[in-house]
Amino acid sequence: MSLRESNARYLEPGALLAMVVGVIFLCQPWVAVLHQYSVLITLAGIIAFNVAAHIPPPGSKIDEDDAVVGEGHGHG
Repeated sequence: MSLRESNARYLEPGALLAMVVGVIFLCQPWVAVLHQYSVLITLAGIIAFNVAAHIPPPGSKIDEDDAVVGEGHGHG
């Protein structure tokens, strides 16, 4: 399994889950340890998602028709 495949399968959903769990831990008043580490867990999820978002998805190739060639210089 390549990095792109494992990113799309594990890292992105894991990062989203960490952010949601961190917010839930922040909002619950019963367990003090979870409340203490909630911001750290949320921040780790945000950083992991930022890294995962910059890894291109598997199988994404630039199509020749979609490539920007040069804003029309030399035509005209």
